[in-house]
Amino acid sequence: MRRSQWFKPLMLGVLLVAGQSLFAQELKDDKGYKDQLAAIETKLKSGDISNALQSIEETLQKYPKGAEVYYAKSLLYAQARNFDVALPAAIEAVKISPENILFNNHLLELYKSQGNFDAAVALLDDFMKLHPNNPQLYREKIMLQHTGKQSADALKTYDVAKEKFGETDTLDVLKAEILMDLKKPKEAQALLLPWRQKKSPIRQVYSTLSYIYIDENKPKDAVLVLEDGLQASKDDLLYLDMADANMALNKKIPAFDNIKKAFLSESVTYMDKHRVMSNLVNNNKDFTMDQLQDLAGVLILKHPGIAESHMFKGDVLWMRGALDEAKSLYLTAVSITPQNVEAWRKLVNVDLANNDLDQAIVDGNEALKHNPGNVIITYFVGMAHMMKKDTDQARKYLESALDQSANQNDFVKSMVYGGLGDLYHEIKMESASDVAYEEAIKLDSNNVTALNNAAYYLSLRKENLDKAAEYAKRANEVEPNSGTFQDTYAWVLFQQGKYAEALTWIEKAIKNSQPSGVLYEHYGDILMKVGKGKEAIKQWEKALTFADGSTVDKEKIKKKISEKKYID
Repeated sequence: MRRSQWFKPLMLGVLLVAGQSLFAQELKDDKGYKDQLAAIETKLKSGDISNALQSIEETLQKYPKGAEVYYAKSLLYAQARNFDVALPAAIEAVKISPENILFNNHLLELYKSQGNFDAAVALLDDFMKLHPNNPQLYREKIMLQHTGKQSADALKTYDVAKEKFGETDTLDVLKAEILMDLKKPKEAQALLLPWRQKKSPIRQVYSTLSYIYIDENKPKDAVLVLEDGLQASKDDLLYLDMADANMALNKKIPAFDNIKKAFLSESVTYMDKHRVMSNLVNNNKDFTMDQLQDLAGVLILKHPGIAESHMFKGDVLWMRGALDEAKSLYLTAVSITPQNVEAWRKLVNVDLANNDLDQAIVDGNEALKHNPGNVIITYFVGMAHMMKKDTDQARKYLESALDQSANQNDFVKSMVYGGLGDLYHEIKMESASDVAYEEAIKLDSNNVTALNNAAYYLSLRKENLDKAAEYAKRANEVEPNSGTFQDTYAWVLFQQGKYAEALTWIEKAIKNSQPSGVLYEHYGDILMKVGKGKEAIKQWEKALTFADGSTVDKEKIKKKISEKKYID
């Protein structure tokens, strides 16, 4: 939805220049007060936050009507996400200087960040009493009421504003957006069509109409209205709407060209480009890898100082299998923004995919220098150590990741518990391994790795086979074409004595897996149990050809072949 230009979200930073006209009337000529503010600002600029906060409290004791100091205090605590302190300080600043647009703006943003739209509207009403003839305030109120699920009140405010200021395209765009959210596209269309005829310069007139036409399966009409919009508004963001219209016409080349024009535009914000590129990288079904790489290259060209631009191109190269080139781009991303955990995660994953475990550990520890205590990076460093068979270091990192995971979502916690399950199995802590897997599955019932590994290790121990079968079956339901998961289920069924079912699943696994000694040994074992001895011996012989470097027991397989029977 369109936001008004009056109340813009603030970049949280302190603005305390003594020469500015934001001082409370009572203190505007007080030199001591101005000196105190200047001293606070100096501390803040030098990064001395602790002493700045102390100075703020001391200044408030001496100047309890110092609205600017309350404002500074609120900004600092809001930066730290401590809204219990930030909000009362902002309220006090507005109480002292109710006419100050900066203080009202900040308090409004705090209310919105907390989802307190009633308080935001009340604040705006008070400010509107001081500025009754500002149409932008009415527009902001309309949007606040609608966002706060008070759409009927928003439409009433629209009527008041229309009566007070007359009919405008800006107001009608707001009402049209509300009508669209209320599933009344025909009313929205009727409201906006006259503004198309009048060649309104507002982009949303044309983007909303194009959306309605596409929804009505009239993409040609959408293209025509967007052509009008591009000419009337000169707003390049409409190229993205044009891309949607061309995709609805199944014209992929023009759609790609439209997206590229938007990406090349100086007026389209990076946020809008990021949204589109993220969707293309994660959900692309329409464009080639060359086209995606081209778009990612444009982002780097136009926004070279933003880490995510380089990450997008890295993602495309990763998908193309160019891991070394992808790594170079992730390295660029972390050099731009060392606090970008996602870029570090991808960098470490490239190391792991290249089986460069030492480098994964080096990169992971470098990431932790810039992001101390990060659970995801700590987890990956632990997994790299485990892949190196350095179980002591693996345990140190994985248990540290668990200790620091209290505030993480269930997906991340499940991932950590799953890694601990693997580790504890490796170091023969079987009871702890079982508990870790159970926690992983409880937190995320679709954690297929935990489901599969828990099932397989239970089957090897011939324990809790019903639970093992449940886990293995669920893993195959979530990911039905995994040869690894099919092999696990086959082996669990084998241990349960369900040999015919096991044969069905091992044959699926053979079709969906790379050849391995373990797989062919399992196949031979199952064939022997269903009475197909000659075929079983053939599979055991295949297992021997893939035995080198695997975990299979070559001597046991040879004994099975010589004695022509299954040996546990």
